[in-house]
Amino acid sequence: MHLNLNHTAVKLLQRHKGINEELVFRLPSYSYTLRILNKWVKRANIHKHITFHCARHSFITNIMANGANIKTAASLAGHSTTRHTEKYVHIIDELKQKAVDSLPDIIVNYK
Repeated sequence: MHLNLNHTAVKLLQRHKGINEELVFRLPSYSYTLRILNKWVKRANIHKHITFHCARHSFITNIMANGANIKTAASLAGHSTTRHTEKYVHIIDELKQKAVDSLPDIIVNYK
């Protein structure tokens, strides 16, 4: 299996020079990890149900917002087609419109 990583991820992995079968990240149990995640959400004053799936959604949205095309995003997400990835396109379109709307008003005098 091939996994695409950015330079930050590679640096983190280079610090870990264990044997191949050794875990890179030692995480607590699934239920304890969910408790930690819920504490972070509460501290951030987020009033939304947040799961680990949100990280996947954020990853796809962020790579598309930073210029990745839909085919690349689908491949990185492990989608066999772009059909599932298309649901992220509307988010990017909304971000583009917000960026345009953030420009200041310009007063134009026509004479």
